[in-house]
Amino acid sequence: MRILEEARNVLIKYGYSVSSLTEDTLQFEDETLLGFICEMPLESIVQSWCDRQDEFLKRNATLLRNSALKSWNLYSVFLSSGVPNENDKKQFVIIEEDFRASRKIVHTAIETASDVMRALYPFIPIQNIAALEGTDSIRRLRGRLTTLPSQAVDVLLDEHISEDSVLKSFQEAHETKAN
Repeated sequence: MRILEEARNVLIKYGYSVSSLTEDTLQFEDETLLGFICEMPLESIVQSWCDRQDEFLKRNATLLRNSALKSWNLYSVFLSSGVPNENDKKQFVIIEEDFRASRKIVHTAIETASDVMRALYPFIPIQNIAALEGTDSIRRLRGRLTTLPSQAVDVLLDEHISEDSVLKSFQEAHETKAN
């Protein structure tokens, strides 16, 4: 798997405009943010992150002067399949904590498309998939709604009540606070 190609696919899927800057760098943007992603070996991240960020800023200086919103939402993303040692990890934390000019994201040990997706979470909408199939899910849902009066929960989960009367019945059951 080529990390940069997977990153391109993810960003396009979520509506970003993506262009290749070099063989190992993509630029991406939408209405509110601008950033670049570099795929590189671990040691290159530590050695060249600052230069890469500065090149990106120079290349986009005009755009940033004309877009106050994007100038506050700049991202430098460094991705690698390499597995970092403890010293590397410390260096990456230092990079990510340098808030000069752009927010930095460093993700390493990337092996799968899911790893790329996790690295790009700051740029994609929150995904929360909850499976509510079967009777076990109804029991779990009831368990999560314990702060509501039990009568109100019964009304919500009663499939025999029409949609028009659910809200009214729920409000009445909740007002009685009968448990």
